[in-house]
Parts: sequence; structure tokens; C-alpha cells
Amino acid sequence: MPSLRLHRVLVAASVVMPALLFGAAALHNRRDVLRDGQVSVSRSVTIMDEHARKVFETGELVLGRVDDRIQGKDWAAIAAPETSSFLSGLEAPLAQVVSVWVSDAEGRVHAGSQAWDRSVSIASREFFEAQRAADVGSFVSAPFSGRATQRRSFALSRRRSTPDGRFDGVVHIALNPDYFTQYYAASTPEASHVALLMRADGVILARLPDTGGTGAAERIPAESRLLRQIAIRPEGGSFLGVTTPDGVERAYAYRKVGHYPLYVAFGVDKASLLGRWHDNLRLFGAVAGAASFMLLLVSWLALRGVKAEHAAMARLRAALESLREETRQREAAEQRVRQAQKMEAVGQLTGGIAHDFNNLLTAVLGSLQLLRKRLPADDERATRLLENAFQGAQRGASLTQRLLAFSRGQALRPAAVDLVGLVQGMSELLRSSLGPGVRVEAQFPLGLAPAHVDANQLELALLNLAVNARDAMGGQGALTIFAREERVTGGELRPGRYVVLGMTDTGCGMDEVTLARCVEPFFTTKGVGKGTGLGLSMVYGLAAQSNGRLVLRSRPEEGTTAELWLPAAEASAMVPRPAAEPARPRPEGVGRRTVMVVDDDPLVLASTSSMLEDAGHAVVEASSARQALEILRAGAKVELVLTDQIMPGMTGLQLATEIRRQWPVLPVLLGTGYTERTELAGSGLPLVGKPFSQAELTAAIEGCLAPPPGLVVGGTVVPFRPAEGRTP
Repeated sequence: MPSLRLHRVLVAASVVMPALLFGAAALHNRRDVLRDGQVSVSRSVTIMDEHARKVFETGELVLGRVDDRIQGKDWAAIAAPETSSFLSGLEAPLAQVVSVWVSDAEGRVHAGSQAWDRSVSIASREFFEAQRAADVGSFVSAPFSGRATQRRSFALSRRRSTPDGRFDGVVHIALNPDYFTQYYAASTPEASHVALLMRADGVILARLPDTGGTGAAERIPAESRLLRQIAIRPEGGSFLGVTTPDGVERAYAYRKVGHYPLYVAFGVDKASLLGRWHDNLRLFGAVAGAASFMLLLVSWLALRGVKAEHAAMARLRAALESLREETRQREAAEQRVRQAQKMEAVGQLTGGIAHDFNNLLTAVLGSLQLLRKRLPADDERATRLLENAFQGAQRGASLTQRLLAFSRGQALRPAAVDLVGLVQGMSELLRSSLGPGVRVEAQFPLGLAPAHVDANQLELALLNLAVNARDAMGGQGALTIFAREERVTGGELRPGRYVVLGMTDTGCGMDEVTLARCVEPFFTTKGVGKGTGLGLSMVYGLAAQSNGRLVLRSRPEEGTTAELWLPAAEASAMVPRPAAEPARPRPEGVGRRTVMVVDDDPLVLASTSSMLEDAGHAVVEASSARQALEILRAGAKVELVLTDQIMPGMTGLQLATEIRRQWPVLPVLLGTGYTERTELAGSGLPLVGKPFSQAELTAAIEGCLAPPPGLVVGGTVVPFRPAEGRTP
């Protein structure tokens, strides 16, 4: 019958469902009980750790007070009764301290907080032997029975040394193990448990329950689960297992005590933890039959609540982790911005100095060249002095080039460069620069993409890095040149493909302070005359101006790795590097011309005018852009205007624009100190870089006056593009 059949089903369900529910609830409750027990154990070991730290820190303070008291005194003064009284005063208020002692290098006690037999020596004590062998700082001994106090204790000791570092005795305090066990008994749960204070080598200093032993120190076997766990996780942890000779399985937690080689451990019997579970089983069994439906409903609601709680906690943890990561990224970005602003400020200052210095060098080099022409050929001494001055000025010009490389004020000619071919082409130069004591190894992958960079400047950067590596290795070691491809998706570099070209040396390395400052201009750790402090600055500037970055990694005595991250170029864009062009013949038919020279610096104006007059040109001088316009409006017959770029009131570029507007066919040549060459490169005006020689100046003028346009200025071809819609 259907009704009977349904009744049987319900009866069976009323038996089976409570049984299944009872079993599931029992297993779940067992897991919770063990978990709660482990939490309680961890909480107890935290309390024990805090207590132990305070006790040992107090002991350190006592030792410090004793050190201060006997500092600079001889043993006769230390043996005075006042010292022992002082030690007794230190001991009295401290329940954990059994006694305080001061002994000499032979182990004889000279002062103590308790009465003692003066014939007794402590030279055989473990802590005395350890301090005599070496200055180990604060040393904690194994427990021992005190000869003066007849009480079981362990020592916290410090070494006493003579001014020249020789062993001169020991200051120690004897700590009471009972103080720890009494505290553990009062502060830990009542369930059957084990509480330990032990050294890292397994020697037990205090334990609960106390075995009451007075003989040799008790030690945990090296193969015990506790010591194996400490070896794996030395700062602290928890586990379930057997670790004491009684063979009882316990839930343990342990933690390292501050900086001391000590551990506190606390374990509760697993059977004791499960006693609560057994009680719960009896309760569940009593109510399962009568309230099966309610139990099922409550269990389902409880399970849903736990799941919701876990999900909420997971969301909260994810949100917190996201917030922490966001904070880390923001702090890192702020640090990068601060560093970039600092380097930008230094770069602007450096570029300004280089600009002014180039103006001075223009006047110096020009005057020296004119003087060299007028010097009698037979005056060897004057010729030598002139050449020295000329070489010094040229070295100054080279220095400004490095300054401008750092400040990113130089004009680059980036192209797709085959790094493997570039390094191979430099092999002889690198070998001669590094010397026979440096072994060079290259590691390049097959199919390496070309880099978008100025090849000439990259060669100079690699040479600077190689020379720095050689100096760091003292001329002896190994240098590895390597390359790889990387893809950047975020950060301070633009997303995209990059080619990393780097060097690793086996030199002395750098500490964090040096590493943080090594790219600053003029910062060097080399001796006087051995470096300008501009090599890495130039490499840094090249990387930044090439839309890449310089990455340096170094540690003292572990060498240095320098990596240039450069944008990758398409292989199809790579062209072979052209051979050096033969010198061009000077254009014919230029002859004597009238050139207006515009410069606000009287020295540069006079020097430039003298070079042009010496070359056979007529010169009209103007000390400002406005004066130049007034002269031109007055009808002066000028065939070319040579103007400085940076001038008060009106710049050279603004002057050139005004001249193009009023006198479209009058050529203008800009003389620049390089700091603004990158801005002027797209202006369409021919440039001549300061400091320039008479030959470079003459060639630039002839290039402007004798088409086709396109001139070589200081080794750099700068095309001349006329103003739109006009012919110069």
C-alpha cells in the first residue's frame, strides 16, 4: 500500500538521517575541537614568549648595571663589600634571580649577592668555558645546582675583557627555573599539558610538569619532532605529534624568544583536547533521536553561516591584500618620481654649467687657434705651452660632452642597431682597454632583435662600463657581456619589447649607499686623477634619452651587473653602419662674405669675430637679437647671420624666425652650447656646436652659403630645411 510504503520510508529516514547527521556533526565537531585547541596552544605559547622576553631583558639590564658598576675597577676594588651589597640590592626585588656574581679569569668569585665559599672556582661551569673561549655576548647555560645557594638554576652571562681584548672574567646571574614553571602553571590551561623553556640545542631550562631533577641537564633528543620542526621553521610554528619520551601525542606550538637562542614550547595532550569532543558526542547522541529535523535544520543553517563567514573573510583578505599591494606600488612610484625629479634637477644644473662652459671654451679655443697661426715656428717653448693649453681646452670640451650626455642635452641619431655586430666590432677596442688580465665572455641568444639607439653613443657607453668593470676588478677577473629580450607590460618603462644589453664583472661591488649615488655626475670612488665621475652618468643619460633605463645590481665583494634596457626595433629596419665618409672638398666660390655675429657674451663675440676675420670674412657685430634687427633694418649688407641661441630678451631661434619673416633669403646659422640641440634639431635651421674650431665654423658658413643644404658640423650631419613656402 502506498500509505504503508510511505510510512516505512519515513521511519527509515528517521533512523538513517539522524545517524548520518550525527556522524557528520561528530566529525565536524572533532575538527573544531582540535582547531580550537591548537589556537589555545598558540595563545599560551605567545604568553610564554612575552614572559620569557621580559625576564631575559631584565636580566640583560641587571648585567648592564653590574658592568657599569665595575667598569674600570681592578679586582681588589671589585672584591670590596660595597660591590656585593650592590649585587644583593639588584637581586632582592627580582623573584626570578637566584644570585648575581662577578668572577675573574681564573674562575674565582670576587663579588656576589649571596654568601659563598671563596675557595670554590666556577671555571668548570659551561658558561665560564664558553665566555673564556670567545666573546659570545649573552650566553645562557644549561641548568646546574649552585654551590653557594644549593638551588637549581641556569646562568645568563657576559664576558669581561681587558682594554686590549683579553679575557678578564665573567659577570653572570643565576635564574630560577621554578619562577618559570610557577608562571606556566598559573597562566596556562588546566588541561594535561607540557610547557618548556629550552635552548636551541634541546637543553631544557624549565619545564612543566617539573621532573624535580637535580643532576645532569635534561635534553630533548635531536631526532625529536620538536627539534626537527625548529630546524625547518626556526622562528616559530605548530604541529601535532610525539616529542617527549612519554610517547604521548600532543598539539604543540613553539616560538623563538627574541634574539636569544632559546625557545618556548607548549603542548596539550590530544586525548585531553578530545575529552571535550567526547562530551559533545554524548550530548549529540541524547538529542539526535528526538530532534532530528531541528538538528538537520540547525546544521544546515550553521553550515550556511560558516560558508558565508568564510566567504566574507576571503573577500576581506583579498581587499586588504589589494590595498597593501596598491600602497606598495604607490610608495614605489613616489620613490621613482622623487629620484627622477632629483636626477632631472641635477641634469638641468649640469646642462646649464656645460652651456656656460662651452661659451668659455669657444673663446679660449678660438683665441688659441688664432694665436697658433701667429706664433713663430722656431719658438718651440711657446709652441709647447700653446699646445698644452689647447689640449687642456679640448679636454674641457670632452668633459662638457659627458655632462650633456647625462643631462640628455645631446642630439642622438637613433637607428636599428645589431648589438651582436656592434659588440664584435668593438672586440679589439675592449681587449686593449681591459688589458690581458681580464677574461671577456659574450653570451648572446640567436635571433636577437636589434635595438633602437644611437650606435656611436652606445659604443661609448659600453666602453665606459667596461673600464669601470676593469677598475673594480683591479685589472684581473672576468667580464661577461650578455643580451636578452624582455617584454614590459607596466612600470616606469613604456609597454613593449626591449633588448637588454648588460655586463657582469667579478669586481669589488658596491654597497647600497654607493649604488644609490653612482649615476650622479662627479660622484666617484676612484682615486684623484683616476676618474671624472661622469662615465655612469653618461650611460644613465643615454638610456633615459633612448626611452630606456639603466639597471644596476651590486653587492660588496660580489661584483656588479649593469643592464641597458633599450627599445627593440624591427629587424627589417636595421641597416648596415656606413663606412666613414671621405672628407668633402670645400665648396668653391664662397669667397669673402659679410657675416653678422650675434652673441651676448663679449668674449665669445670677440673670439668668433676674430676667427671669421682671420678666415677672410667681413664681420658685423651685435650684442643682442634686438640690436641685430636694428642693424638689418638700417640697411646693413649682410650675407649670413651667425647667432647664439640662448640670449636675454630674444633667443637665437626667435631671431631666426623674425629674419625669415622680414628677409626670407638671408641664411641664419645657430651656434649652440648643446643643451638645447635636441629642441633645435627639428627647427630646420643649420647648427654649429660650441665650442667650435675655426675650421668647423668656416665649414658651417660655407655649407650655408653654398647649396645643396646639409652640412657636417662637429661630425653630425644636420639637414637644413627652409621655411615652408619660402626659399632661403
